[in-house]
Amino acid sequence: MGGFFRSPAPPPPPPVVETVVDERIGRNEARAAAEERTEQKKIQARKRSKRIGGRRLLMAEGVAPGDAGPGRETLSRILGAGRNPRG
Repeated sequence: MGGFFRSPAPPPPPPVVETVVDERIGRNEARAAAEERTEQKKIQARKRSKRIGGRRLLMAEGVAPGDAGPGRETLSRILGAGRNPRG
């Protein structure tokens, strides 16, 4: 009997319709997420190059094995007379 004196429930709200502003916000958020991913990739590449560079960067160009830069043609990793830069 309690239902006799109670007011009816309000109708449900209308469905949310995407507006132009919502679409623009979505595009901006997607673009910001893409930019953040590219920045993270750049940061990771920098960290990787610093971590991997090591001994290869300590040697002069043309001395390290597999280095095609101008320099000495000594491509041995062992020390010896051929590694002397003066002669």
